[in-house]
Amino acid sequence: MPESRRRKKKDARRIAPRPAAAPGRRQNTPSPRWFGGVLLGLFAVGIAWLLTYYFSNGGVLGMQHLGGWNLAVGFGFIVGGLGMATQWK
Repeated sequence: MPESRRRKKKDARRIAPRPAAAPGRRQNTPSPRWFGGVLLGLFAVGIAWLLTYYFSNGGVLGMQHLGGWNLAVGFGFIVGGLGMATQWK
């Protein structure tokens, strides 16, 4: 069975060292303390909005005029929470 050729090791002198951090680039800093509360609050408001709409059949004052748009409002809060969750550090 034929053997494969051995690869030559890279010469350490030819490889330039990488800079530690690119200039002007922001470091990954942890999210502020309020960030998690707002994130969870958006989820909770969205779920509460949807549950209120479903259980009341849209009969709550203010929800009557929105009709089917109540679903968009509830899911909008949830999508806002998901958007914030992608920025969580």
